[in-house]
Parts: sequence; structure tokens; C-alpha cells
Amino acid sequence: MAQVIVERACAKLRSAIGDEAVARSNFTGDLRDMLEALEHVQPILDRAEMHLRRDFFPSRWLQRALGAAYKTIDMVDELQDSRPQAAATMTRRMLPRLAIMKNAMAIQVQETKKLVMWLQEQSGSLSKYLPEKSILLEKIIKERKTGPGFEEALVLGRGSDKQRIIAALPSTEPNIMQEHITILPIFGLVGSGKTTLAQMVFNDTHSLQGYDFRVWVHVSPQFDFHAIGKSIISQVSARGQEETNHSSSDMEGMQSIMKRLHELLNGKKVLLVLDDLWEEDPIRLQLLKSMLTFLGDRMDVIVTTCNQAIARKICTIEPYRLNPLSDEACWEIIKKLIRFEGGEEELEKIGREIASKCWGVPSAARAYAGILGSSRDAMTWKNKMKEDILFYALPAFKLSYMRMPPELRLCFAYCCQIFPSGHIIVKDDLVHHWIALHLIEPSEILSAAQIAEEHITRLQDMSFLQTAQLNHVSNCLLLCCTKFTEF
Repeated sequence: MAQVIVERACAKLRSAIGDEAVARSNFTGDLRDMLEALEHVQPILDRAEMHLRRDFFPSRWLQRALGAAYKTIDMVDELQDSRPQAAATMTRRMLPRLAIMKNAMAIQVQETKKLVMWLQEQSGSLSKYLPEKSILLEKIIKERKTGPGFEEALVLGRGSDKQRIIAALPSTEPNIMQEHITILPIFGLVGSGKTTLAQMVFNDTHSLQGYDFRVWVHVSPQFDFHAIGKSIISQVSARGQEETNHSSSDMEGMQSIMKRLHELLNGKKVLLVLDDLWEEDPIRLQLLKSMLTFLGDRMDVIVTTCNQAIARKICTIEPYRLNPLSDEACWEIIKKLIRFEGGEEELEKIGREIASKCWGVPSAARAYAGILGSSRDAMTWKNKMKEDILFYALPAFKLSYMRMPPELRLCFAYCCQIFPSGHIIVKDDLVHHWIALHLIEPSEILSAAQIAEEHITRLQDMSFLQTAQLNHVSNCLLLCCTKFTEF
């Protein structure tokens, strides 16, 4: 959010500095100092935002950055608005009033400059305090690394989803009418259990038989054709890693990998899971699809992704939407993990409220169970219930937010501030809010309304917005899991 507002403040300052009438007001030097200071702090904004509300220093600095940026925008607007009025009314009678206006404007400029320069002064200490964004991303990706193993005893409420996935895959019996490859994506809200569902299917050797190889690849946001190919080779041949490292160029390396994959999988039937796919580039997704098509005699591929748009681009059959669990199922997960036997009415009531804050996300239920632990104190439970566990305990939520374009992040943050989770709003009203508050600016190609439509589609693809079904009212949206980024 701060990144966009600060960039807009910089744009306002550049516009004012290039204005001849403003230059005559003798504020140009101050405006240049402010612009230089804001440009200096811009690279730190993302890093600070990832620590928001977890550490006091970055949180306070980021709040000051937002305040300074908004004040800068207001100051420049007032400076430019007063310009034609001053020129048009500069008569002898008005000179004292004009002097007062200039003095007031000078005070406002100096106050704003003081805020901006404080940001620059503190940014040096903050930069040393905060890790680089690339390090943060690497840490999150490492925390999210998955494999086929899982604890089935801890899985609740996904049995029917598993059976539907198995039913959607082609029969393992030979059938010449079947397509060479089937790609079935599972998509849904981050943390909803897509990986767990894929693990359940992957490990079911009773319902899914006849595969020569079962291969699990954790794709991660760092999409890499070579890494995917090498991972498959290493799982079907212990020699695969060393055989694909000799090529000098990416093209030669990929050709070597494809050749080896064809040798290993020719005439074979393979169940492949590509877990955690974030790549959105349609060209790269089509190349991945083409690569998989040339592997094996028969390929059944399960892809997990948080983004419905990715699912649509990569699929060969209808993608499967994994819906959130019920509040009751989330409460059952929490009870099971903390070994809560019941019988305490007040704790039961608080526990169900906590379960409702999970928004159907089993990972959130497990995270809440982790912070509740063995405590059976009602006040402790009430305090834990106040924590926004989704954003701060679940890397996937943080990663989804980090990967949003700054303009989309700004609009999403507005929803988080204004509306509670589960709130229903007419889509046109939401678009009007965004435009009226200048959260969206038109581009050279698209109007503000068109950009708003794109933002809504993107949030729907990520399951943060859903279409609400209401009697007698159309075009409504349900806001999902907005509380996890409540700034």
C-alpha cells in the first residue's frame, strides 16, 4: 500500500517542480529535497511492509511514510490550486491576504518537508534492521517446500474431495481412446488444503493403480523448467542429477533433460504432481504443457495452484475448485490438535469463534491450535483470538500479498480496512469506492473502471473475492479472508 502512495507523491512533486508558476513561489528547492528523500526510501517500503505489526520499528516507520506521502499529495494539490487564484486576485487590497496565504503555504511546506526528511534519516537504520526482500522470499519458499508425505490422521473433511479427484482422472486400465496426457489443476484459497488433497490422491495406491512411476515436484514461485525436469529425473533414476549438469547453455541443458526424460519414461505410465504453481505467464505455461506432453506413454498430472487463471491456462480437463471447510470442521481440527475433550462451555464458545476466524482454511485452524497449545484459560483464548493468524503465521498468505502488483495491493488493502471478512458488496459500488478515492488511476490505454474490473477479476482468481448469490440482487461480491492484511 505504501509503495503506491509514495510513488504518487513523487509524481505529484515532479509535476509541481516542472510548473513555472509554482517555481515562482520559491518552494522548488524544498520540493526537490522532498522528492529526492521519497525516492531514496522507496526500495525499503516493501521490506518494511512485510514486517508490519510484527515489529514496532518498521510498523511505526511505515505508518509515518504513509502519513508523509498523503500530506505531500495534499500539500502539492493546495499549492497548485492556489496558483491561479493568487494570480487572478492580486490587487492592492488583496496583497495582505496574499502574503498571509503564502506564509501559511510556507509553513505547510516546511512541516511536510520535516516529515519526509525524518523518513530518510530513519531509513538508514531501518535498512540495516530489515532483511532484503529476496531473502524474505527465499525463507518463505523454503518454509513452503512440500513432499508427498503427510499425516492422514490429521486430515478432516476432505474425503469427498479426494474421491472426486480420483473419479476425474482417467481409468488406469489401457484405453486407446484416452488422451496421452491429462492435467487436472486443483485451485482455491491459499492454505485451503490443496497440497494435502494432492498428497491424499498421490498416496492412494488402492484406487489408483497401474502407474510405473509416481513423481512429486514442488514447483514454488521460482518457476524453473530445468529444476522441474531434473526433479523428475532424480526420482525415476538415481543418476539423473549428474547426467544433466554437463551442458553449457540453458537450451542445451533443456534438450539434454528432455532427451533423458524421454528415455526414462517412454512407454511408461506416470502420475505426476506439480505442487504450488505460481507462474502466470501464458507462454511459459504453454511450454510447460508442451514439455509434459512429450513425457511417457500416459501422463496423469495433478497441479495445485492458488490462482484460478493459472488453472484455466494449464488444464486439459475442468479444474477442481477446493472450497473452504465449514467452521465446524475447523473447530474439529483445533480440538483434535489441542486434545480438547469438551465439557467447558465458555471455552467451547470461544473455540467456535476462533474457528470462524479461520474462514474455512485448515492451515489457519492448525496455526490457531499451535498458539492455544495446552492452555485451558478463557482469557488466554480470547487474547489469542484477536491475532490475525492468516497473514503472520501462514507463509502462503504473505506470499500471495507480496506477489500482488502495487496498485492491486492498494485496492485490496482498502477492502481490508473498510469491510469485515464475509461482507457482501455490490461490485459497481466497490468500483465506485476505488475510483472516488483515487485508488485507481486511468492509464493511457484503459479507463479507471476497466482497471477496476481487472483488479476484481484478479482477486476473484485468487479467491479473495467470490461471487455472492443473493435473491433479487445481482452483481454482488463476497469478501473473503480480508482480515489477514488489516493495516
